[in-house]
Amino acid sequence: MRKASDRRFTHKKKPSGYFGKHALRLFIAASVFLSIGTLLLSWHAIQNAATNGHDAGASQPHLQRPPNPEEMEQYIRKNMRFENEPVNNEGMTVVRLKPKAEKSTKKDPLPAPPPKQLTNSQIYQPDLTKGKRLLTYKRFGGRLNNQLFQFITALQHAKVLKRTLVVPDEIREVDWTGMFDVALGIWDMDRLNRAYDIDWTTGLSPDFVVPEECLMHWSEAPRLLKGGPSHWEEWDAKCPDVINIAGNTGLLFCERQHQFCGDAEAQREAYDIYRHLTLSEEILDYIPSKRKEFKDLGYDQMAIHSRRAGEGGYDWELCIQGNRKTCIHHLDGEDGERFCDERTMKGNCAVWMDLDYQVKSKSALKKNEKDYRFVLASDGTHDWSIDFDGQFVVANNTEWLLSLEKRAMDAVKAGKSLESDMATSSFAKERLKNQKDLSRIWGTLDALTATLLDLFSLVDSKYLLGAYYSTLSFNACYFRGVDRMYDSNMCWMLMHSETKLAIPPPIESTVHVGGDEANDMPAALMSDVEHAFVRSKDEKFIAIDKYLISYQRPGANRHTEVIGVLGDGLLPLTIEKDKNGKETIRADFTCSMGNQHNTAATVILMKGNKSYHDHYYVQGEKYNTPFSTNGDRFRTLIILCEELKYDKSLSRYPPLVLKSNDDSFYISIGSTFARPMGRPITRRNQLEENTDGPELVHCLNPIYGLKDPRWIIEYLEYHRAIGVTHVHVYNVDLHSPDVQTALQVYRAQNFVTRHDWSSKASGQYTTRITYEHAKWAAQTDCALRSRGHFDYALFSDIDEIAVGHEGTHAKYPPGHLNLAIEACAAAKAKDDKVACSFNSNTVTSVYTKLNSAEESFMKDKLMLERYDRIEASPHCPANCACVGSGCKEITRKYHQGRQKYMMNVRDLSIQPRPMWTHAIARDYDEMDRIMEVLSDELIHVRHFQGHWYLNKDLLNSMDEKEAPFSKSIMNVVRQSIEGTRELNEIYSKAKEAAAKTSSLGVEWIKPVDRPDKYHRQF
Repeated sequence: MRKASDRRFTHKKKPSGYFGKHALRLFIAASVFLSIGTLLLSWHAIQNAATNGHDAGASQPHLQRPPNPEEMEQYIRKNMRFENEPVNNEGMTVVRLKPKAEKSTKKDPLPAPPPKQLTNSQIYQPDLTKGKRLLTYKRFGGRLNNQLFQFITALQHAKVLKRTLVVPDEIREVDWTGMFDVALGIWDMDRLNRAYDIDWTTGLSPDFVVPEECLMHWSEAPRLLKGGPSHWEEWDAKCPDVINIAGNTGLLFCERQHQFCGDAEAQREAYDIYRHLTLSEEILDYIPSKRKEFKDLGYDQMAIHSRRAGEGGYDWELCIQGNRKTCIHHLDGEDGERFCDERTMKGNCAVWMDLDYQVKSKSALKKNEKDYRFVLASDGTHDWSIDFDGQFVVANNTEWLLSLEKRAMDAVKAGKSLESDMATSSFAKERLKNQKDLSRIWGTLDALTATLLDLFSLVDSKYLLGAYYSTLSFNACYFRGVDRMYDSNMCWMLMHSETKLAIPPPIESTVHVGGDEANDMPAALMSDVEHAFVRSKDEKFIAIDKYLISYQRPGANRHTEVIGVLGDGLLPLTIEKDKNGKETIRADFTCSMGNQHNTAATVILMKGNKSYHDHYYVQGEKYNTPFSTNGDRFRTLIILCEELKYDKSLSRYPPLVLKSNDDSFYISIGSTFARPMGRPITRRNQLEENTDGPELVHCLNPIYGLKDPRWIIEYLEYHRAIGVTHVHVYNVDLHSPDVQTALQVYRAQNFVTRHDWSSKASGQYTTRITYEHAKWAAQTDCALRSRGHFDYALFSDIDEIAVGHEGTHAKYPPGHLNLAIEACAAAKAKDDKVACSFNSNTVTSVYTKLNSAEESFMKDKLMLERYDRIEASPHCPANCACVGSGCKEITRKYHQGRQKYMMNVRDLSIQPRPMWTHAIARDYDEMDRIMEVLSDELIHVRHFQGHWYLNKDLLNSMDEKEAPFSKSIMNVVRQSIEGTRELNEIYSKAKEAAAKTSSLGVEWIKPVDRPDKYHRQF
């Protein structure tokens, strides 16, 4: 039996004559020349069609030149291969010359060539005369980028199914793309309309209705293109006139996230649509790479799409999980591990924190972050100028908007109607009806064109650093095209129509793909909220964030959302006194946003025991900073822009601008609006959730440098056990990886929200030196975020533990805080007290160096159980103040007793205001009116400090008393730690490490030897 490689063609009948002898060779030669001729003619026809502006078939490649002989030979050999013919490792047929051989009596038949495999577009040949053959979709209300994807998906389906696309009307603001309203000059639709069968008229009519049976179900639509010709014929028979492919489905992502539906041919149809869609030349002129002022400065080398979670309703975990979902959908195994590592997935949600690592191509990598130049497309959640000032440019649509406005004004002067002459879609017509200018559509125009300029700026760059889980980056990838997909960190992941999974770039051309440095996670990436921290032009004021503040003004029946700013520093203000000495504060600056210009601003300052003027301008002169300081310099403040209107329908908001008339003061805050976390408290959801008691949020003051995770674990578990619902953690400086991991566990439980309060993120506003003023800003931020979403907010430090009621209670265990909250609520109902303060008692036993017997006894105890002794009485003046001569009486009110407090944040009629350390404000006359002081038996804090005893050498002469924590609460803490695997592992590891270095106590205290009376007696 012959081997396949030795097969020879023989014939049953001996050939005669020249043609008989060489019939096979002539047959092969004729086939080759015929194929060459056919291919050349096809190429010639395609070029003629392209020249005439007609589509030559979207499924065909766009040929730039005729194939050369080598390409032609490869094409023929590949496509003319006979069945069972040997193939090499490049997929090419092995052509063997027939050597002279002895005549054989065995004769093999000549095999017939296999039939050429037909594509779906060739197989599917519907009767185009039956029915109207329309296809449409229902707009699902996503942002502009989603609208573009939905439009292209629908057009792809129409092309494959050989139907006419009826584009549905744009009725709502979220529907609006500007495609209908060609007179506005946003898009250039000519090329698209020439290439595809699109109906822009029928969808505008209210009479255009799709039969119920032709509205595709959400489970059917994603499978339509995969069904193939037989399935399409079934739908043709069922719905010959019209099919709605997205009657109730929204975006049609099929097998993988951000992937078009259908087989390879169908997906290529979608790719090809992007080649025909573009903006008008007038708008494209405003892409930075086309601007003369940026020419040859290197900004076109890279474009970055910056998208950040944590604000504007876009959750941090949603971003990370979305990135991971997109990445692992298109990669698996080793490739998935390399390209979808945790640092990449997190850092892509905050590129400015980890820019260098997010660049994945050696060709785009720079030696230093300061060497990067790029075009920035940002959703406004971060001020890039903090770390990259001068390194980036952004597209600016202002000049285009002004030119459009002039064109509209000229049309009105000429007696034309903006509604009839410039609008086609229902949305545009409604906005321009009876209008003399574009003011009613201006904000939407601004947001729309700004987004489109961002999109095409990403398209125009040499290297795209995109966001994995974003349809803006997704669209940018497809606009860039398949031939540029590897000039990006992520485009190549999405574009693999011919293969099930993406084909990564050669590993030798990549950087930062899951190596050892993936474990070097920047601490900043362990936060959930990033604040604006934008400085004014004169550097004397910093905007910490801007907010939508729920506020029910006096006399109003319901609350509204007021645009506000939390800031610190010097503003242009006028502080005046009337004849009675009452001060008034006037803001000498205005608020502007979008087309709302120069509206009034209201400034709320922190009150003190002196005048506003003294606390704002005079106090703390020795400190060389424009911000709040010790010494009662109160410059932490809230600005209310009450006349500005917040438009919920906008998908992108213009910056909030504060400026003086002479422009000497100017600040633009581009971050998204901070909102409260979670659901607001209402009577309805309280009944639905059947909560056992009041909702208490803990506003934990800024912390820095924690290394041992045991304290933060015990701290959080303890406060959860005594009734805290949620904790806001403000991280100033780097914690250890174990502390960060522990906080991540609590974040996964939705128990904590981590704020990036670091000196880098804040532009050096928050440092250890300026801890006190950072504390006031953090407390105020937490209070603003909690309004209406919790009943009370508790304010304290990381070294302070709140302790609830003593004794037994039918409902709450000893130490629980709910009795104190109920007492505070009763004071609110009776005397309109909006907050309650309570004393701080010093845990002096934190300084006691335990002996070996005590350490042995403490082996299985919690850190909180090490310290069961507190000061027997407060030390004046550190923790109290003397009243009268001889200090026979003392007072511990507010700062004199280092008091802490809780405040009502449910009542939205309480005016928002800056929050001080020991009371709402330093004005004690006012505090006596609005705050209730609670007894130690009901609530107090244990302060794990006492440096005033140590520094004055009083530790060995003071009196202490036993004050252990509630055993039931300690058991809950212990069980919770042991019952959570990740926490138990972190805690046990840290405890073992501490035992080896004899550092089992709190890390900020160095214990000292003390007399026997301060030790446990066994």
